[in-house]
Amino acid sequence: MVQYYDSDFSFEEHRIECEQKLQSTTSSSTCTSNHEDDEDLASLNPMTQAQCWDDFHTAHSHGNFFKPRRYILKCFPCILNHCAADNNLAQNIENCNQRYRLVLEVGCGSGSSCLPILKHCNDEHKQTKILACDCSAVAVDVCKSVIESSKDTIVVKNFGAFVSDPSLEVGEAETTFPEDVKAAYEKLTGEKTEGVNDIGLADVVLMVFVLSAVPPKRVTRFMKQIFNTAKSGGKVCFRDYALYDLPMMRFKETHYVHSTCSDSDGAAPRLYERGDGTLSRFFDLETVKCIFEAAGFVEEDLRYATVFNENRKTGDRLKRAFVHSVFRKP
Repeated sequence: MVQYYDSDFSFEEHRIECEQKLQSTTSSSTCTSNHEDDEDLASLNPMTQAQCWDDFHTAHSHGNFFKPRRYILKCFPCILNHCAADNNLAQNIENCNQRYRLVLEVGCGSGSSCLPILKHCNDEHKQTKILACDCSAVAVDVCKSVIESSKDTIVVKNFGAFVSDPSLEVGEAETTFPEDVKAAYEKLTGEKTEGVNDIGLADVVLMVFVLSAVPPKRVTRFMKQIFNTAKSGGKVCFRDYALYDLPMMRFKETHYVHSTCSDSDGAAPRLYERGDGTLSRFFDLETVKCIFEAAGFVEEDLRYATVFNENRKTGDRLKRAFVHSVFRKP
């Protein structure tokens, strides 16, 4: 029985339809810029982007702007399967004195992914801890509030959140991303983790709609930090915007951000700046594969997920397209 529908329409047919639309306009791939490389602009540096996300989460910190992603465990069953396995647990205990399974969400936003996982693990996998991080301090505060509002003492006890940005280069931050994860894990569990810098801490890393917000020039650094944080055999669950997703088709040419980096097809990354200053990049499968393999990961699952979102007011069915993948650290 199919529990989660992510093949609502043919991506290939959708691609052909969208490319025909783009050919009749001056959109997307034909965008030009007055700058040789927009990524060098001050508005795209990490501190400015973090402030943009602070402003975003401040504006949307009330109400139910982001609904819980209850589909996460259905489209990524490996999260629970991997946490339930005990194949490397004895070795982990011996090497770094780690008694718990760790799920790490990078780019947690308001906590809409963390809460469904925490609630399930509370019932089925009590040895699982969840850490969440974001470059935005406001997002981390909102995430903590969401978890605390569950009023479940076990859920709150098994969760920790911290501010960190894996895209920062050496010298841009006082500590590295793996060091931040290590400190947060020790604070959450009360354990000392010797040797963690050599073997990593995270059993599962969740990256949902986060890499699309990273300037292309910083993706290599970002992914290497993720690789160093994952355990050997650890999984990375990835979901992000695909080429020809609805927002990409709606962006105007003036929002295009030029980068000297290249996607797998040789074209510049399909990168856009929203009105609030945050970034949105749209990926094809081969580009995602190249990004992860360059960092050292091995592909386990890689495909397009196509979903109809229905507008209840108009009855329109809106086509959403995502890259869905699972990679493993050897």
